[in-house]
Amino acid sequence: MSQRIALSWLQLRHEKMKLFAAVAGVMVSVILMWMQLGLMKALFASAVRFHGSLNGELVLVHSQYEHLLHSKPFSSRLLYRLLGSSAVDDVFAISMAPSEWKNPWNGEMRSVQCYGIETDQPCLSISGLPEQLQELRSTDQFLYDRGSRPRFGDVIGAVERKEPVEPEINRRRMILSGLVDLGASFGVDGSILVSHANFLRLFSERKPGMIDVGVVRLRDTSLLPELQKQFQEQLGKEVSVLTVEQFKDRELRYWKSATPIGVIFTAGTVVGFFIGFIVVYQILYTDVTNHLPQYATMKAMGFSNGYLYRLVLEQSLQLAVLGYIPGTFITALLYAGLQKATQLPLELDLTRGVALIAVTVMMCAFSGVLAVRKLASADPAEVF
Repeated sequence: MSQRIALSWLQLRHEKMKLFAAVAGVMVSVILMWMQLGLMKALFASAVRFHGSLNGELVLVHSQYEHLLHSKPFSSRLLYRLLGSSAVDDVFAISMAPSEWKNPWNGEMRSVQCYGIETDQPCLSISGLPEQLQELRSTDQFLYDRGSRPRFGDVIGAVERKEPVEPEINRRRMILSGLVDLGASFGVDGSILVSHANFLRLFSERKPGMIDVGVVRLRDTSLLPELQKQFQEQLGKEVSVLTVEQFKDRELRYWKSATPIGVIFTAGTVVGFFIGFIVVYQILYTDVTNHLPQYATMKAMGFSNGYLYRLVLEQSLQLAVLGYIPGTFITALLYAGLQKATQLPLELDLTRGVALIAVTVMMCAFSGVLAVRKLASADPAEVF
C-alpha cells in the first residue's frame, strides 16, 4: 500500500515538474520576444527624438546627409534665402558635432553631442528650453540634457543641490546654466545645447555660417507639399528639403539597412519563438506518449480523434496563457530597470502585446498539433 502511495506521489510530482517546465519554457520565450522587440523599437524611437522635437515643418540638410552623427555642413545662406517667401514664418539654424566632455568629478573623458542653436526663438520643442534660452547668450554657458546617461557625472544631483557645474568641453571650461529634456539614444549618450557663438568657440575649426540642419516653420501647413517642391527647386541640389517625417525616415532607414541592429533583434525574436516551440512540443509529445494507453482506452470507449485532439490543444493553449502572463510581468520589471540605466524609451505597448499573445498561442498550438499526431495511431489492441 505504501509503495502505491509513493508511486502515485512520484507520478504527481513528475506531472507538476513537466507542467512547470512547459510554463517556464513559454515564459522564457515570451520574455525574449518582448525584450528583442522592445529594444528594437526603443532604438528606432530614440534615434529620431531630435528629429521629432524640431519646431517646424520642413528641414534642410546636406544632400549627402546620412544620419545625425554623420552630417555634412552647408551654408546657412541657403536657409535664410527662404525668409524671402511670404509662406515662411521663421527659420532656425542648427549646428551639431560630437564634443569631448571631461567629467568635473573624476576627470573621465566622454563624448557628448553638442547642438549650436539660435537664442531668439526655440528651434526645438523640448521641456525647459524656452525658459532658459536667453541664458545661452552669455559666454561659455550651456544647457544639459536631463535624459543623458549617468556616465557624465552627477550633473542633475549637483543642479538639485544648487552646486555649480563647470566641466571642460573640448578643453574649454563651460558653465552649466540649466537642464532640458531631449533624451539619449543608442548612438548618443548625452547632449548639450549652446549658442552659435559658443559653438564656434568650442569648434574653432568650423567656419562661421556653416550649419548642419535648417528648420523652416511655415505660416500655412496645408501648403506643405507645394512649398517643399518649390523650395527644393529654388535651392538646388546642394541641400535636400525634407518634411519632418521624411527626415525621420531617412534616419531610420540608416539604422535599419546600414547597420545590423535590426537584423540582430529580429533574429533574437525568432530564436525566442523557437525556444518556446521546442520546449512545449517536447513536453506535450512526451505527455501524449506516456498517456497513450489512456488515450487508446478513450478511443475504444467511442471518443473520436477530434475530441482527443481538442484535449491536447486546450492544454497547449493553457500553457500559452500561463507562460504569457508572468513573462509579461517580468518583462515590465526588466523594462523599468533598463530604462533607468540606459534612458531608452522602453515601455509595454498594447499593439505589440496583442501581437505577442497571438504569436505565443500560435507557437503552443502548433507544438500541440505536431505532438498530437501520435494519437491517430493509438490502437487499443496494439497498446494493450
